Amino acid sequence: MEIPIIPGRGLNSAHALKQRNEHMNKEGFNLSYISKHSLNLATIDNNIESFIGSVEVPLGIVGPLLFKSNNQKELVYCVAGTLEGALIASMNRGARAVSLSGGFHAKVKYQKMLRAPLFTFFSPEDSNIFIEWVHKNCDKIKQHAEQYSNHAKILEIKPKQFANRVHLFFYYNTGDASGQNMTTVCTWHAILWIAENFSKETQVEIDTFIIEGNGASDKKISQYTIENGRGIHVEATCFLTNDVIKNVLRTTKEDFMKAYFASREITIKNGMLGYNVNITNAIAAIFLATGQDLGSIHESSNADLILEEKEDGIDFMLKLTNLVIGSIGGGTHLPKQKEALELMGCYGKGNVNRFASLISGFALSLEISTFAAIVSGAFAKAHEKLGRNKPVNWLTQSELNTNFIQEYFTNRICEDIISCEIELENIVENGIITQITNKVSKKLIGLYQANIHTQNNTHSILIKSKALDIDVIKGLHFLAALIDVELADLISKYKENLEYWNCHLKEIKVYDILNKENFNCSPLFYGKFIDKKREIFMFAMEQLQVKDIAHINSQNRPELWTEEECLNVIREISNVHLYFCKNTDSIPEVKEFKPWHSKELYNKFISIMLLDSKMSKKFSIIEKFPEYLSQLEKGKESIKNIPNTIIHGDLSSRNIAIKKQSSQVCIYDWELAVVNIPHRDIVEFLSFVLQEDFSKEELYKYLNFHFNSVKNNVTVSKEEWFKGYSYALKEYLVTKVSFFEVAGIQAKYAFSERVLLVSYRMLEFLTN
Repeated sequence: MEIPIIPGRGLNSAHALKQRNEHMNKEGFNLSYISKHSLNLATIDNNIESFIGSVEVPLGIVGPLLFKSNNQKELVYCVAGTLEGALIASMNRGARAVSLSGGFHAKVKYQKMLRAPLFTFFSPEDSNIFIEWVHKNCDKIKQHAEQYSNHAKILEIKPKQFANRVHLFFYYNTGDASGQNMTTVCTWHAILWIAENFSKETQVEIDTFIIEGNGASDKKISQYTIENGRGIHVEATCFLTNDVIKNVLRTTKEDFMKAYFASREITIKNGMLGYNVNITNAIAAIFLATGQDLGSIHESSNADLILEEKEDGIDFMLKLTNLVIGSIGGGTHLPKQKEALELMGCYGKGNVNRFASLISGFALSLEISTFAAIVSGAFAKAHEKLGRNKPVNWLTQSELNTNFIQEYFTNRICEDIISCEIELENIVENGIITQITNKVSKKLIGLYQANIHTQNNTHSILIKSKALDIDVIKGLHFLAALIDVELADLISKYKENLEYWNCHLKEIKVYDILNKENFNCSPLFYGKFIDKKREIFMFAMEQLQVKDIAHINSQNRPELWTEEECLNVIREISNVHLYFCKNTDSIPEVKEFKPWHSKELYNKFISIMLLDSKMSKKFSIIEKFPEYLSQLEKGKESIKNIPNTIIHGDLSSRNIAIKKQSSQVCIYDWELAVVNIPHRDIVEFLSFVLQEDFSKEELYKYLNFHFNSVKNNVTVSKEEWFKGYSYALKEYLVTKVSFFEVAGIQAKYAFSERVLLVSYRMLEFLTN
């Protein structure tokens, strides 16, 4: 039985979303309501994968609640999301009772985030040596771990030994973020450093180590984290007068206290951790509205409600011992969640303690109201009535303004600029590389549209803000880790051999040269801005208008391509190849592609493909890939007379547009340019535009045209030139097509299998 793969997994582009919904509809599932949403796809890239739409959860306003802090009184509100009737009404009733009695105080005792990696050894004696070494090197471990976050600071590292096993409890302060992700990253690098240095210095071998041995009780409740801390420990207190208890809560002090002692007694006998009435309702409702990690609701709901009887009323205290929240990070940046936090005065840096304080106050309000309803017998009636990474000064959106555009992106504009309109919502769909990178980077990267108005013209431009090559590698590492951990490690190991290396530099320089040399096969270039210190690599180019384009982004529509258009592309790219053949050193950042230096990586790709395609028609083809890979180095040597040049490296029909009136070819996205034989671009292009049943005559028509386009400029026989196509196809199959196929395990590319079959068919025609 073939297990289907949902298209576009891991990608949140408009195209991927459309593919997924069409796939689910084809499978017989109706998502007509879910698919309607108002979210900007670019803003949710780090929050969800395989996005198909959204659900609406009703939000209610709670407050005002009187908050007393630093001798100041303030009326505060919160937004809470729930489907439980009477919840918001109960929170408001409790808030009114607290406010009429003078308000609440809150005190944050500490904020901690805990990670607990596990090390195992071959004997308890080795564990003892390890613990001594950790104590001795604690400062070095802290220093190394903290390099990987702008906010995380290690408070202490506490080893816990169980025979030959040692759990290292890393306690962090994580600033205004909840810190689960940042502490995972920091701890992972710390234990890698420990693993590398401990054995060297002590000659004691570590048996195994893992990032989490479950000692941190991540998203779980444990007595240990209650007593020692994980998240924010905050305490809210208030005093309710007898009058308020009677007139607002409709019960008495005596009934309150009688029920409290009796119910607390049974919770102790039952072994319940803490004591509360329904704290989770308040935590979940506020978490949902403010973009918190919903998986942390469980541990954040550990609470202890304490009542102490006074002559004229009751003192209430609510202890929230493990509140895992952030005023930054996670989903807090999404427009509605951000708005909810801003309403509370809790969005952004420096506000997490206030956020914890307000959560504790609103949660206490709900506890008081619900308890009073239970005691008074009003509980059921109420439901019946109402139910139903180290700081870099990155570019910000605010800087991308008219003055910025006038200064850097108006090289081609000779007239005075009257006005400029900038669209910052990524309305132009980003490429695959940018989409992947956005999962691991918070930088302003991607495509942004601007219209520049002069007296006589409007210039529509696209501003492209590039990710660093290392950011791209991190994105690829992230995607690979979802598929195979070893693959992710190998991508990091061989990163400098990959076509992604220097991608932030290559594309800008290629465009610069093509425009200076008056090539007509790329979008018009409007300028660049580079600030290496701030990691800004930007350029602006002509915005292609859909109304003027015969086809664009046609990677899934080979039938659109006419013979004339295909020949035009081959002619234009050949002219570029001939230029760079004489100027290969003009862009030193573009390196020669030598995949045999990364054999281990490509063999891993192949092994994953073989495993994944065992029951498919592709399997017999992929079985040949190890042989192709082993032949590449000698194969390149056998065609050494074919001159290298700078090639596009990603010449798919996704990166080529044809203008309607002029039939002008427009080639873009040069970020994967490498030094290689020109054949590599040709076979990739043909793999996308040829249909699966193409003939040998059709293939040779294009290859002969390519040879004839360059033969006067090369001193290579036709026989040797054609060997280059076979080499290029083998290289393309084991490197690029393998990438498409393996990435498709997480984010299915509709064109992948077709491109593989077409490429193999080309190779068969050439080798038979």
